[in-house]
Amino acid sequence: MRQQWNELVLRMDQPQVFYTYEWALAVCRAYREVLPPNIFLAYDSTDKLCGVAALAVANRSRRASFLCSTTADYCDFISDPQDRRALVHAVIAELHGMRIRDINFANLPADSVTVAALEDMQVSQKYHRFSRTGYICTQVDLKSLERYPDGTVVLPRRKMVRRSLNVFSRENPVWLDHSASSEALDVVLPKFMQAHVARFLYTGRISNIARNERRVFLTELANLLAEQGWIALSRLMSGDRPLAWNYGFHFHGSWFWYQPTFDNDLEKHSPGFCLLAKLIEHAATDPSTQVVDLGLGSEEYKDQFANSTREILYTTLRRSLVKHWREIARYRAAEWIQRRPALEDKARGLVGAARRLGDRFQTQGLLSTIRSLGSRVWDLVWSRSEVALYQWSAPQESYPAELQSLHWDQLATAAMQYSDDPATLDYLLRSAARLRRGKEKGYALVDKSGSVLHIAWVGDFQDFFLAELNSSIEAPNANCSMIFDCWTPVAMRGQGYYARTIAEIARGLQEHGKQAWIFSATTNVASTRGVEEAGFRRMYSLVRTRLLGRQWIRRQNSDLEFSEPQVRISSQDPAA
Repeated sequence: MRQQWNELVLRMDQPQVFYTYEWALAVCRAYREVLPPNIFLAYDSTDKLCGVAALAVANRSRRASFLCSTTADYCDFISDPQDRRALVHAVIAELHGMRIRDINFANLPADSVTVAALEDMQVSQKYHRFSRTGYICTQVDLKSLERYPDGTVVLPRRKMVRRSLNVFSRENPVWLDHSASSEALDVVLPKFMQAHVARFLYTGRISNIARNERRVFLTELANLLAEQGWIALSRLMSGDRPLAWNYGFHFHGSWFWYQPTFDNDLEKHSPGFCLLAKLIEHAATDPSTQVVDLGLGSEEYKDQFANSTREILYTTLRRSLVKHWREIARYRAAEWIQRRPALEDKARGLVGAARRLGDRFQTQGLLSTIRSLGSRVWDLVWSRSEVALYQWSAPQESYPAELQSLHWDQLATAAMQYSDDPATLDYLLRSAARLRRGKEKGYALVDKSGSVLHIAWVGDFQDFFLAELNSSIEAPNANCSMIFDCWTPVAMRGQGYYARTIAEIARGLQEHGKQAWIFSATTNVASTRGVEEAGFRRMYSLVRTRLLGRQWIRRQNSDLEFSEPQVRISSQDPAA
């Protein structure tokens, strides 16, 4: 099967690694539970395989799609070009007989003969078709590149690349490494995945590699393609230090820029851009390579290298005429809004609010959703909240803990560890933004395996802004630090990690001549209990009353002696 399948791929008009048996097998191994595979095989009169349609078919929802559409940059029916029309018609007829109502063909190349086959009357009699441009993929045609007299290719921003490479090579020589064997990939892949997740957190996003299924897919795919010599995990190295990575492929005359990333600490020197430049230079020296395909995505840096493009379509087939016209109307409306940036921002906000409301409804039910909305409306009219502030009193009991300064690798590890915990992912994005600014210091409690158990932050007490009260407070003296924004992932709660973390942070602050403070809403019983268990003593509380947009704050002192801080009402937006 593998041999005949891949022979068909190589006879296509533009063979791609995404069409191979290995790619479909890796998808099945990683995503079988969410993408039920349904492989249609066509044979000729001699019982030789002459066509393959690798689809995912959900019988319950009556939907079908390309099996590899969520992982592959290009998807298509696999056959000789002259057999494509017959294959497409046979598969569509089979899906119609299975009572499939909706078919989505994503990432279909516009220059494929499959497009013409889907436009035939035989398809139109069964389904209503709609096609639109999904992506414009950029490519580098190596034969069309301008070259210097010595034969090297002319690439953009050559001076910038040279300056960056000089910076990278100050301590160690810079070199390009391509890992292609299973043994080498087993060593390089984990670091690449961690760097990719960290890079996305740095930019305020969650990488798809944070999910275990994606990591399984990339690992399986790498091992399968390594057997054929089609994988190329490229790295720009400075000595033994990797600066940038690209999980890519070298297949049938094409070098593919599939999933790149780079070290966050080197952003200002553009290591990713340098890696792509060096990769194109390397590919240009290989007579068997004709193109460097930059894949999906319209990133600006790709346009600086590209000298050709390829249009990718998103084609849908609907049995229902109502669904068909609804989809067209939605697309046209979105297209119209996108040309008006002000409307687009508002539309995105409304869509996000509707999605959050829908998620709440699904998880908590209608009654709870109504109560929550009512509570928010009432809070705009009148509300009362109380926050207690605590100072560490240095207890004798010690909490053994492995407390580390927070860095990007730990955030990435936590994102992969808690990829199914939306609240923790939101917290990690918030922490990533704070880590990038560099004004506060983060700490992580980790176990022996490196798993993150708890994260907390420390900042200056002076002018510390309490979002719960929409106010800033002044510290009793210049040596006070505030512990804040502490978080235990849902799966790790109830094991005392919160108390252990803040106690160790407070101990470290004391060793550096700082007084450790922390605060908690008095209604958060679990938080106040953890604070007191860690050795903090309540010093005073602040009570905020809000009425019709105005607020008042008063202090309630404890019986302990302390230097009373000053409270200053701030107009700062709590979201900031």
